[in-house]
Amino acid sequence: MRQRLHYTPSQITKNLYTTGSELMNSAQKEYIGPYHTYTTGEVFSGATWNPQTSIKLFPIVIESELTKQYKKIKTVQTKFDSPVTSIPTITETDRTAGFITRYILYQLNKNLITEIDSGQYTKWIARQIDNNLYQAFQFKWYISGPTTDVYEGGVLKPGVYTKNLETLTKLQESIPDIFTFFTDLLQYYSDSDYVVPADINQ
Repeated sequence: MRQRLHYTPSQITKNLYTTGSELMNSAQKEYIGPYHTYTTGEVFSGATWNPQTSIKLFPIVIESELTKQYKKIKTVQTKFDSPVTSIPTITETDRTAGFITRYILYQLNKNLITEIDSGQYTKWIARQIDNNLYQAFQFKWYISGPTTDVYEGGVLKPGVYTKNLETLTKLQESIPDIFTFFTDLLQYYSDSDYVVPADINQ
């Protein structure tokens, strides 16, 4: 509908015509044909006003190819995989090596930590798990050897507890609540029969 019920002749410009690339309808479809305008800025189809057939027109918006591609990308619904908690499986090979590799996701908007497996870590790298919502970390977790620091040949060697503590302390720079999730620095420790070598310098 027009903004006013009545317009004076001086407020209307009649019998205009567009061949295209100027006007469009409310559905953003290009309009070709007769139109008329008003001093209020309104534009309607038809050489003169017809309450049954005249439709409101708008200046046409010509989008660049870059804008079209951006809108196309924005309309695509990206579906990400949801992380699933995974508990590490310790093998004899791991015990011999003295450590396992652990993987965690940190949910930024909720400050939540989820332990995952290597497959999910790979998915995060491939952006199949939302990189904007989660940060991912992998790190060594020591499970065998001396639990406390010991001297070997006069040199102080850090034990499992100290090495895991150092790992978590570094992670704390990115995850402030890391110690609320990893409360047991000897978790999965299994080398209870480890014999600490005597310090030959004593």
